[in-house]
Amino acid sequence: MTDRELKERLITALDHAAPDDVEGVLARCAPRERKVVPLESRKKTKKWISAALAACLALVLVGGGAGYYVQNQVVASIVSLDVNPSVELTVNRKETVLSATPTNADAEIILDGMDLTGAKVDVAMNAIVGSLLKNGYVDELANSILITVEDSDAARGERLQQALTAQADAILSSAQINGAILSQTIQDSQQLQQLAAEYGISAGKAALIQAVVDGSGGLHTFQELVGLSINELNLLYSALNPSGSQGESGGETTTAPIQSSGQANDSAYIGIEAAQAAAFAHAGVTAEQVVMLETEYDYEDGRMVYEIEFLVGTREYEYDIDAMSGQVVKSKTEGGQSGGQTGGATQGQTGGEGQGQAGDIGQQAAVDAALSDAGVSQSQVSGLKVERDYDDGRLEYEIEFWKDNVEYDYVIHGSTGSVLESQRETHASASSGDIGETKAKEIALSRAGYGEGQVYQLEINRDYDDGRLEYEVEFAADGWEYECKIDGSTGSVLEFERDQ
Repeated sequence: MTDRELKERLITALDHAAPDDVEGVLARCAPRERKVVPLESRKKTKKWISAALAACLALVLVGGGAGYYVQNQVVASIVSLDVNPSVELTVNRKETVLSATPTNADAEIILDGMDLTGAKVDVAMNAIVGSLLKNGYVDELANSILITVEDSDAARGERLQQALTAQADAILSSAQINGAILSQTIQDSQQLQQLAAEYGISAGKAALIQAVVDGSGGLHTFQELVGLSINELNLLYSALNPSGSQGESGGETTTAPIQSSGQANDSAYIGIEAAQAAAFAHAGVTAEQVVMLETEYDYEDGRMVYEIEFLVGTREYEYDIDAMSGQVVKSKTEGGQSGGQTGGATQGQTGGEGQGQAGDIGQQAAVDAALSDAGVSQSQVSGLKVERDYDDGRLEYEIEFWKDNVEYDYVIHGSTGSVLESQRETHASASSGDIGETKAKEIALSRAGYGEGQVYQLEINRDYDDGRLEYEVEFAADGWEYECKIDGSTGSVLEFERDQ
């Protein structure tokens, strides 16, 4: 290494450790004596000078340069702000911003023209929230913000979290916005980092989604919720914590529960009262007949819904109402008579369980009872399946069928023909097209290399998986069992298995 190269490396190192003091350090490292040894003529002297300069640099760093570097250049905390735009700030121990990074396209709009490097984090927070308001990402219709602090020092992270939350709340209040702020402090988590990298989101949003997934008891998946806005996730999170209690965010991946202030705005939806009215009308009951009413937000088949449960007489009702349109997405009834019931398409009740008969009405009569209750004819439905079973000694028929994009499930009393349970679910993605059972069967048989006359135990199931219409085709041939999953809209083979 030449003296020039050595000096350049020293300058670079000092520029990172103690900027603007290179000459001073070199001066302090200069020989005290006036005698100068020509570097060109003494190779051993070069090595000595290299070692001396390195030792001098080390002493300078130990003497104060290292402390300066740690205080000013080392990342102590990572602060992320999520709405739909997602901005990530790296902050040193003095709470000065080292970098501001947009993590999605919307965030690039928010940071456009801003240079937050070197600003105090509270100043950066003020600028970012102001830009969110200016660009319409936060308003009365979508008033939720997620603030996340990642810090290996939990106490320091929580102090910063609380300070930034209070500041953001004050900014929204000054803009006359009733804000709803979720905030959390998390420590290094490989799981959250992997999820964030995989889905292109912040670790903070990953932690919030994981909290909703864990709180739903397995009803939701991470992939299903990743596309939701912070306001929608806040509605779901609040539904899981109706009393305002704070659940653990992401299980073991966080050091503190999610803190919540304010209420997520739902003005973009039809409202709870309208959703309840839609459910009552579908059930053929009045609000005066209803007791034990419960309504909360949920996410079903790619859309926000109101999940409504109520009781009329001894009959239980469960409904999912599309939060945007008011459409009945899913309905289920179970139990005995509805007190004062005047009728309705979902009831079909022809007799109580106490009116049981010794005989068996038969499969066709059970199907007719279900079809009549649904208001459709057998020629209009597809995927009809009937199973005859006993439940606690009672003969029952379990019947499934489809009408367009609506899936129906019934339990019919095997002796009286009364409807014991009924459920219907509307699947939104059916509008993208449906190849039908016949085409799905042809595709599966072709993939296996058989004609329909060469197989036996052929069974076709029509279902939805994460909002996607699918056909599951099963059959046997030549001592082998085949299972084939077909995309119901495109006809592509999603899975194909063969077992002997």
